[in-house]
Amino acid sequence: MRQRLASVVSSSLASLVTLLMLVAVSSHAQVSLDSGGAAQGQASRGQDSIAEQEEGVAETPGQAEEELEQQFQLGEPGIAGVLIDRTITMTGKTFFRQFSQLSLARPIISEANLAVYERPSARWGSQVWITLDNQVVFEATMPPRLSDVDDYVEVAIEQVEQRVIRKSILQALDNDPDLADEEI
Repeated sequence: MRQRLASVVSSSLASLVTLLMLVAVSSHAQVSLDSGGAAQGQASRGQDSIAEQEEGVAETPGQAEEELEQQFQLGEPGIAGVLIDRTITMTGKTFFRQFSQLSLARPIISEANLAVYERPSARWGSQVWITLDNQVVFEATMPPRLSDVDDYVEVAIEQVEQRVIRKSILQALDNDPDLADEEI
């Protein structure tokens, strides 16, 4: 019982010291531990700003925003090249696996955000569709045989690539600064 209590106390003390260190780093203060393990802090905000001004590192009000924009300049906001698997059956999983492997070789498709969905049916097989920005770009009803999946994947790759190219051309031609992009 005493060992467990000692371990809980030591872990909570370590967490407290870590928290104090994080607060010190975020507020430019110096924290040190004395011989008893207590934290002693000293704020040095004024000294840091003087040192920055002497080194020529002082920033103007708009400079920080400009640097952030330069660091994170993206063609579009968000993440590009995401492929989401929403399939259920073995046929759907095989379709997705082959589609994702072939799409990595195509630079046009590898930069698009796609989702592969499946609706299984005992009577007709699996209905598979692929969406690009919430718009269906490919749809097919596949039989349950795994041997036919390769043909469907080839057709899907070609059709999705054509739709991605068409969408990027339309966006380039229809670039109106007064209109916002479509949201998810």
